[in-house]
Amino acid sequence: MMRMDRRHLSMGLLALALVVPGCATPRVQPLPADCPDIAETGRLNVLTLNGLYDAPAAIRAKSWTDIAQFAVANHVHVLLLQEAVLTDVDRLQALLGTADSARDLQRVLNERSADPYELRVAWETGVPFVLTTANAMLSRCNITRHFASFLPIESEEVFEGVSLKITRNVQVAQLNIPGYGNLHIYNTHLCSACAVEALRRQVDALLAFMQQVEEKFSGNHLILGGDFNLDLAKGLPEQAVYETIARAGFRDIYADYRRTQFGEVRDTLCRQGVADIHCTIGTSPVRGLIESRTGEALPRPKRIDYLFMSGTDTVTTSRVVFNPGNDATGPINPTEPAVSDHSGLFAQITLNR
Repeated sequence: MMRMDRRHLSMGLLALALVVPGCATPRVQPLPADCPDIAETGRLNVLTLNGLYDAPAAIRAKSWTDIAQFAVANHVHVLLLQEAVLTDVDRLQALLGTADSARDLQRVLNERSADPYELRVAWETGVPFVLTTANAMLSRCNITRHFASFLPIESEEVFEGVSLKITRNVQVAQLNIPGYGNLHIYNTHLCSACAVEALRRQVDALLAFMQQVEEKFSGNHLILGGDFNLDLAKGLPEQAVYETIARAGFRDIYADYRRTQFGEVRDTLCRQGVADIHCTIGTSPVRGLIESRTGEALPRPKRIDYLFMSGTDTVTTSRVVFNPGNDATGPINPTEPAVSDHSGLFAQITLNR
């Protein structure tokens, strides 16, 4: 049986979309947002999560509630989302439970949060109006600037032996924090099932874009997060790509926190595919529609989702969330809900004036 990588848009879903056309639900305008608590405490709470574009409708609806409850309980200021899905096709909306997953998550968040979340979306890949994926940011802080740039288009394996050119991007938002200056947050999703040279080209372009932005609109605080598809357990080639980010002045927030608080070495985190509390994929029971159809095995546990920061700000806490474990791994954090095939990565950062 051919293996299909669920990260890419299903040809079956696209065929279905072309046969059964439909209209999109009306777009709801974003609400104004603010986060005065950062000005008072100096602490910024960030969550990054790959949202599984082909999650079944029932799983997706529950995940919005679980994410919103976590965001409210942990005072999340900014949520970085990858694989948000958009479709104007009625049949696909029924299968996926959404026409616009990022905007639906915003709605659920704002039903529960005292401070409303703004939304910014950066289209990534797919067929416009039929089925597309995007990166998105949801923020309780006022977003004063937002823009995005595409990364080099690379070949990614979709079927065994079949590769397609997939577009990827990076988006950036500027937030003004009274007393702390400008905060620049970057969100990205790098290529999957691609050659390590492709990852390197995208990382080089990502860093060049960030340098260009910072030269024109310098931020007092810089955070970079998302799904990097960088697995350090694969060995030296992917470690070298990771080190390119480190040499650019960025610290791995989670690894830095585990080292300073628990004495754990970076390369022991989710070591060699052995499931533990540090893995960000392969520790969830959630499966997409495509994986359920093809019977594809659960992914090997890996740490591929990251938050990085530069400068002198400090990490108060950081942890992997939404990682209950599955049949292959056994329980990891069994009291936590599964909201995607990925776990989320949460961090609290103390900003320096």
